[in-house]
Formats: sequence, C-alpha cells, structure tokens
Amino acid sequence: MRRTRSSRNKPEVKEEVETVCVDGGEGSSGLRVEEEEAEKPVTKKRRGGVKKCEAPEELDSKEVVKMMVMKGKAPVDVECKAKLGKAHVYCEGNDVYDVMLNQTNLQFNNNKYYLIQLLQDDQAKVYSVWMRWGRVGKVGQNSLVPCGADLAKAKDVFKKKFFDKTKNEWTQRANFEKVPGKYDLVFMDYRSNDQEDSRAVMSTPSKMKASQLDVRLQSLMELICDIKAMEECVLEMKFDTKKAPLGKLTVEQIRAGYSSLKRIEQCLKKKSNNKELLDACNQFYTRIPHDFGLRPPPVIRTDEELKEKIALLEALSDIQIAVKMVQSSSVSDENPLDKHYRSLKCLLQPLEPHTQEYQVIVKYLQSTHAITHDDYTMTVLDIFRVERSGENDHFQSHLDNRMLLWHGSRLSNWVGILSQGLRVAPPEAPVTGYMFGKGIYFADMSSKSANYCFCTGKNNVGLLLLSEVALGNCHELLDADYDADKLPSGKHSIKGLGQTAPDPKNATTLDGVTVPLGPGVRTIVGRSGGYTLLYNEFVVYNPAQIRMKYLLRIQFNYSALW
Repeated sequence: MRRTRSSRNKPEVKEEVETVCVDGGEGSSGLRVEEEEAEKPVTKKRRGGVKKCEAPEELDSKEVVKMMVMKGKAPVDVECKAKLGKAHVYCEGNDVYDVMLNQTNLQFNNNKYYLIQLLQDDQAKVYSVWMRWGRVGKVGQNSLVPCGADLAKAKDVFKKKFFDKTKNEWTQRANFEKVPGKYDLVFMDYRSNDQEDSRAVMSTPSKMKASQLDVRLQSLMELICDIKAMEECVLEMKFDTKKAPLGKLTVEQIRAGYSSLKRIEQCLKKKSNNKELLDACNQFYTRIPHDFGLRPPPVIRTDEELKEKIALLEALSDIQIAVKMVQSSSVSDENPLDKHYRSLKCLLQPLEPHTQEYQVIVKYLQSTHAITHDDYTMTVLDIFRVERSGENDHFQSHLDNRMLLWHGSRLSNWVGILSQGLRVAPPEAPVTGYMFGKGIYFADMSSKSANYCFCTGKNNVGLLLLSEVALGNCHELLDADYDADKLPSGKHSIKGLGQTAPDPKNATTLDGVTVPLGPGVRTIVGRSGGYTLLYNEFVVYNPAQIRMKYLLRIQFNYSALW
C-alpha cells in the first residue's frame, strides 16, 4: 500500500484576488475580473454541525471527456463555450498563444493547473483571452476577457497573466525557470499537426483506397496505431491526458520528468528528510501532470513506485513517436494503414504456419514458458519476419555468440521500437529499475519477456520480439549491479545467471543463430541456492549488437480465478 501524507491539518490558504482591466482606457472604471486562483478551502456545514473543507475546483466532479476541435496548431479549450467552433488560438509564426501551467504541492494536497489562451474570432479580427484554473482533472473556474479589435491589449493581458502565475516573461519562456510557489510551464509540441484531432485514431476519407497490405499486417498496424488504446494505457498510470494531450509533451519536458525522478532516486538512496523528498515529488508531478482526482498525489517512497513512473515516461516517449506518425498530414488518398506502415521504414513479412521457421519459433515460445508463470498460456496469432531499415548495415556481425532472444513491451511502445529500434534509457533517467544498469534487456524464457507486455483478460493481445543479439564474451553476474554497463575489458555483454534456463542440449539454429529451445532445467546456479534471479537475463549496451528478426502477435489466455 502506498503511504500518503494526510491533509487533515492543511493550513488555510490566503485568497488571491486579481484585477484585470479589460474594457475602457485611462480614467475608465473598466470591467474587473476576479479570480480565486488558490485552492482555498470552502466551508460547508454538515449534519451535526461538523464542518468540511473543500477546494472550489474540487466541488465540481465533472470529468472533461470531450472531443477537441483543432484549428491551427492548438485546440480551443472545450470549456470555452462562447468561442468553441467560432474562434481559434492566435499564432504568430511559431509563437502559439496557448499555455498550460501546472503546480503540485503534496504537503497541502495541491495539484492544480492554469490554462491561458489568446483567441481570435474566425470571422473577424476580434480578440479575447480565455483563462481556466482548478484542480487537475476538474473543470474548475474560468474567465473570458474580451479585448475587441485591440490585439496589443489581448497580448498584454495574456503576458501579464503568464508573468503573474510564473514570474517568467512570456518572451523568455524558452529559458523558463521554475520559481518556488509559482506555476511551472508544461512545454507542448505544436509541430505535429495543424488540422487533426489528437484523440482520433485514424481519419476515414470518403474515397479512401483499400489497403494493399496483407490482412495479417493490417491487423498488426491497427493494433500498434490505436491512439485510444495508448491513452487508456497512460490513464491507468494516472497521467493527465486532458492537460497534456498525447504526443504534445516535448522531448525536453519528458527529459525534465526523468531528471525529477533521478532526484527522487537520490532522496531514496540517501534516506533524505521528508521535506527534500516532498520537494522532489512536487517537481515531478508539476512537470508531468497526473490526475488523482480528490486524493492527494502519492509520495514516491519505494523503488517499485519509482519504476512505475520510469515506465510511464518510457511509454510517453514512444507514444509521442506513434502520435506524430498517425497524425502526419497527407494530401494523398492512400489508405492510412498503408501510410503508417510505410512510415515505419521497417519491412514486416508474415510467415506461413507450415514453414520450418514458423514451427521452430512456436516451439521456442511454448517450450520456454516458465512454470512459475502459470496464470496464462500463449497462442500464436501471427509471426512476422522483421527487417528494420539500416539495422543490417550497423550490426556488429563480427561478434560471436549470437542468440535469438526475447523482448516484450507494452503495445504503446511498438511504433517507437519498430521505427527507431530498441534504445538505451537516456542519461537523465534513474538507474533504479535497471538491474544491470541502463541497457537493452533480453531473456531466453519467453514468459519472462511476455510479462512485460502487461496484457490483461480484457486486453489480451500483445507483441513479443525475437532479436538476433551478438553477445560476444559475456560478463556473468549473480546479483544486481547498477554499474554493470561499465563492462570489463574484453567483455561485450552481461549475462545475469538464473536458477532455471533452457537445456543447452535442445538448442537449434535458425540462419546461423542459436535458438535455445526448452524446456527449462535447473542450472548449477540454481542448485547452489541463495541467488536472486529465477531466469537468465542478457543485457547489451550498444544497439548495434541487436538485429530484429521476428515479431509475434500473441493471444494471452488467462486462467479463471475459480
């Protein structure tokens, strides 16, 4: 169970009232817009005279689950009823007058946002500034400031509000620096599309051509390009897709999230005081918006919780690649599935079930299903031969000890994997979660990798990759070593020794590559006892030691609980 800090003793937050003149010049009384920006407790009487405090934005429990209307580079906020469908976000070149601010303070159970947009009417040069603020996941409160035809005034209102909330100048936002007690800027990528809805999976033109792909390949592309499924994936991880739509977070923002996790990792290792850990968690949740409803954002206190957040950022990185590919504009009437497949730059050729190649792979899958992973069985739906563009040219074929090994991942990650290859975690990422340092991990037991597909009884189709891995001279380890990427001289990879492994006498070859067929048997390590790994792990730190060979579409058949 995660431990969270109680908010029962939350101190009263002083109400902040702000005035913005939006009509009339000097000497005019003008119109005053008042905002209660802080999460100020509101007193409600309960039966028996007991009082309960709730933040204003928490009183509105409506969920924002609506389609965004895209015009230009950013959508008008769906809650701006007066302008929705009638105006667009104002842009000047690459300057998009749309900003999402975020602030988390675990100590006071604050998890809030502030949205500012400069809007221009579609039919006239009439401007207004829309602002909405509240608790993450809630509609909150809002203000629409009309500015008539005065663009300079609208810009001034927008920039002043941005400065008030961040203490940063709008014109210097590229060098944004977070100020304690103020909002942080969530950097968005506006380059991906000008017209398409970020929640749409695919457009369907009236004269769209039929797909030229094999029906098996069509099924695969539908599986990995399903943006709605990707959104569901990160929603389960509590990521707030309303404040940071999929594919819109910049690479820099994701890196900033990694940096915050690294700071949390250091706090956990040093057993730092609670304030230092709270500050680090505040920074992470501020940079990577999360929706926990009315519950306080949980303090990240364990390695397991840290690993969950690392997995979220990995998913967001790959989803960013997928969203850009799915939403890439095209003037042709080419079928979307064909277009997405072409964008992968990865040849995927379905194998026929009667071939020896297919049968060896199925045998490898079934014979290396570990006995401890008995809550599901696996059925092969399709197998594809894989040839990623450029991978053969860079592959270190001079290294010996080449094995066909398993790698599993969430569906949300496969567009990134197939288009850009398997990659080592970035320098900003914490080392926690990587047992043998930041590398690319493989297994010789299929179910060990299959567990990383994170399939469920409801979503029971996943993908497993078989890669030719040039292991060379393995450095064998028995225990976790976060610095294992610093290989000894003459060593090319890590082999974490497991207690069970495929019987070497059953090994076969495919195209000169060793295939370690099962079943699994107890190893010498297993007979010695006292070791941490149940099954072997193979780790390389150079992507050039990997050549993708086969992709399996798998159905997971979960056992009934009764």
